[in-house]
Amino acid sequence: MQNTDYQIAVIEDDPMQRETLVTALQHQGFKVVDFADRRSAEMHFDKNLPDLVISDIILGQEMDGGFDLAKHLLSYNQPIPIIFLSERQSEFDIYTGHALGAIDYLPKPISLNVLIVKVKNLLRITSSSKEHGNQHQDKSVIDGLEIESNQYKAYWHKKPLDLTATEFEMLKQFATAGEGSVVTYDSLQASTQGVVERNTINTHICRIRNAFKKITPDFNLIHNEYGRGYSWQQKDKP
Repeated sequence: MQNTDYQIAVIEDDPMQRETLVTALQHQGFKVVDFADRRSAEMHFDKNLPDLVISDIILGQEMDGGFDLAKHLLSYNQPIPIIFLSERQSEFDIYTGHALGAIDYLPKPISLNVLIVKVKNLLRITSSSKEHGNQHQDKSVIDGLEIESNQYKAYWHKKPLDLTATEFEMLKQFATAGEGSVVTYDSLQASTQGVVERNTINTHICRIRNAFKKITPDFNLIHNEYGRGYSWQQKDKP
């Protein structure tokens, strides 16, 4: 699909920042609708849902306006990916954002180049899943690990994991393969539609491990299989 096939909603109360975001996205060919507050965005969404939402958390006098917007989006049957942009970088805020369905959470001041890359990667992954129509067929066979492919969310012992969309797709390979199975480098790269390069897979695996460690500090279940890939297994198993 071309960028012109996607509509992105930008919710930002600062007019200069909003204009900068809108201009950068439009230069990439995206259709963009923008709003200065939560209520006007929600009124628009009731008539026309975008493919992706980019929102600040503090919207005018609403300190958690972005979070409230995310709750509103959860009321629709169609999952809408969200990228939060915020100066608030506490662990609690990031955790809350992901728990409400955010696929990414970027600190301000943002890098427009990084944002554009993340937007393109995210839309590439979500559109691919829709085209294959298999997001509802995936189910984790690993105890304690749940995945919701239509929301790009994963849960470890009922607690949400802080993962990007690409990292979710990589983790899903372990979840569906099961304990003891080797997930090859090629499979991990293919699962992200080629977004993740072979030489950066280890970095993403480290981030995935760290996401688990935030919930289970002694987590040690993803192991390197030299020359082949990675496997999910107990520490005391060969």
